[in-house]
Amino acid sequence: MELSQKQLNEGLKYLVGTWEVDFLVNPFSNNLDHLPPEKFQTTSGKDLSKLTWEFFEDHTVKLRNGATGEEESCTWKQVGETKFTYDTKFFGLIDNADILKGIQELEKAFGSDDLVFSMIMVISLKKTKDGEVHIVEEPKEPDIGDIEPTAEDLKMKDIVGRWKVYKGFGSVGDDFGLFTRAEVEADLEKKKKEGKFESEEEYQHELKELGTMFGAVVEFTDDYKVKMYAPIPPGIPQEEIDKAVASGEVTLVDGMIFDGEPKEWKAVKGDYWYNTGEHREIFGEVKSSWDKITPDSEGHIDFHMYILERKK
Repeated sequence: MELSQKQLNEGLKYLVGTWEVDFLVNPFSNNLDHLPPEKFQTTSGKDLSKLTWEFFEDHTVKLRNGATGEEESCTWKQVGETKFTYDTKFFGLIDNADILKGIQELEKAFGSDDLVFSMIMVISLKKTKDGEVHIVEEPKEPDIGDIEPTAEDLKMKDIVGRWKVYKGFGSVGDDFGLFTRAEVEADLEKKKKEGKFESEEEYQHELKELGTMFGAVVEFTDDYKVKMYAPIPPGIPQEEIDKAVASGEVTLVDGMIFDGEPKEWKAVKGDYWYNTGEHREIFGEVKSSWDKITPDSEGHIDFHMYILERKK
């Protein structure tokens, strides 16, 4: 698995520094009781409780035995998001290859910041001193909004024009997702025949809502604006519409309501993009408000909460 720069940075910050034995766990014990560092000994009785591990940013390791003054130098590498290995020979104290392999494999303990390895018993290390780390920042892709279209990008105008709703969010049977108007209407008719509407008014209301959603129109203008138009809700008196228009509350364009707040579109690197204007944030990291809207092989555009097709 190839690790990202962010994962490598986090691995450096976590591992680099000095570690010492915190406690031991006998995996075969009933209660997995913690044993004190003094119990960390070889089968011949050599004291290992004074061992320390110092991991450096250059991927070297200095293993020291404070009881004997012995030192061993080796190297380490990160092999997973929370896993590391180092090529220790463990002062030549271990002649069993499987046990030595367990010592060489380190992992961050689940639910804590301890570092653990297996040597028949599980040895848990605690960090006693942070080391010096120089973080390499992961290069960030420029936001679409900050990229200036090239001359070739500016020639891309295939989406200019008006588009209607091909699919919108709705329910068909027990499924909720993107469906065509015909699919939703057929499902409404089926539910009506099955008596699932309490009244004709409820059924008619659902049809009106359907008409409003599928009657929406999106226009991509030649000057890189995105305008959205909604049909006038049925049953609204003309006098009320005229009054709303006169007051500036509503703008009508070709008999449809224009929300008055055009967004932006642009072509960048061969794709079309739309600025939703939304503030997006994931775990404190601000994400782009631009969505890709390039038409697919069938000429449909995945636009916000709709699939659009060109209006003829």
